[in-house]
Amino acid sequence: MKYWLVVFILTDGAWVAGADLPNSGWSPRQYESLEVCKTRRDFAANLVKQVGKAETKHFCTLTPDATLAELEQAAAQ
Repeated sequence: MKYWLVVFILTDGAWVAGADLPNSGWSPRQYESLEVCKTRRDFAANLVKQVGKAETKHFCTLTPDATLAELEQAAAQ
């Protein structure tokens, strides 16, 4: 089963999907397994923390166009 790494970025007080930010490089990326996706998710989250330029949320999902609310709800389960 393939999983997508989806990133949301806090921009001007609103969470925006990385795919909706032109030329940001944060479009969803597909990985071969949940384990690989989680490894890449953790790497990306740590990298952003080191740079410290933006607040982000990272998710592994089967649906690359899921809303932030859907992803947060699934992550809480």
